[in-house]
Amino acid sequence: MPKRVAALILILILIFSITACGLQKKDSGDASSQESEPVQETQANMRRTVFYFVNEHDLLVPVTRDIPWVEGIAKSALESLVDTPEIRAELEPKGLKPPLPSGTKVLGMTIRDGIAKVDFSREFLNLNGKTAEQNAIKAVVYTLTEFPSVQKVQLMVEGKPLKKCPNGTILKDELQREKINLEPGAAAEGNNMVPVMLYFRGSSSDGNFTYYVPVTRMVKKSDNLMKTALEELIKGPVQGMGLSSVIPADTKVLDVSLKENEAIVNFSKEIEGYGGGVDTEQALVNTVVLTLSEFPGVEKVTIQVEGKSGVLPEGTILDTPILKPAYINPANI
Repeated sequence: MPKRVAALILILILIFSITACGLQKKDSGDASSQESEPVQETQANMRRTVFYFVNEHDLLVPVTRDIPWVEGIAKSALESLVDTPEIRAELEPKGLKPPLPSGTKVLGMTIRDGIAKVDFSREFLNLNGKTAEQNAIKAVVYTLTEFPSVQKVQLMVEGKPLKKCPNGTILKDELQREKINLEPGAAAEGNNMVPVMLYFRGSSSDGNFTYYVPVTRMVKKSDNLMKTALEELIKGPVQGMGLSSVIPADTKVLDVSLKENEAIVNFSKEIEGYGGGVDTEQALVNTVVLTLSEFPGVEKVTIQVEGKSGVLPEGTILDTPILKPAYINPANI
């Protein structure tokens, strides 16, 4: 092969290699810029997302669903809260329903500096009663703040800031997560009272579907608020909310401590008297872990009985910490 031809071939190979490397770097950069927040993908072009729907007792229930990963996915998530025949058909067998009125449209949405500004059509105001208004507002706020880029929410209707709803609900300029499913007759914050979030078990009226429901209870301030929260969890939910507790009422919380990101709770032996059954035992563990995971800094939970990490009656091993759940109530419950 002539030297001139060989040199030309070598130059072409070098040019192609440099171009290919450049394309690979460009593609990699585009991919990272499109996914700016850590999420869990379940399958191609799907995102696992927690939504908030309404149950038969007018409580908001978090439900994890997989939705298509599209441009403007936060707006798409809000559209999944609107009452449509498709969403209603999916939720109705579970005793749930969408929180936003039929016909509601998301006219516009921006996210900047941690604040999501949402403009709804006037159908958003077609809510029957103050409870429905509050549930719709909290469902929007809690669903949007599932996205790491959103900490607060501003609501508008037809381009105008929403200050007061037709049934009397007054809104702040910036909304954030607070007091979901506040118990009836709860004392006001202040006067030495603070909110804690407890997780109880709920179910559809036919009993075919069970799930976990966050409930806000006002309690007295204490030196160990995690211990107080678990003591309130053992007391169970107030009557009329359609919820239940699976922890035996005579169980005592001997101690709760936080070491780095691990909450360590020590129960009395009475906790083992829940009546048996794998589902009940799992629900017991879940309500404890979910309740403690609501406290800042808690990423995992260790459960002890009389100071020992052993095995619960149905076989739940307590020797290793239980990680904070990333998602709750899968849609296929």
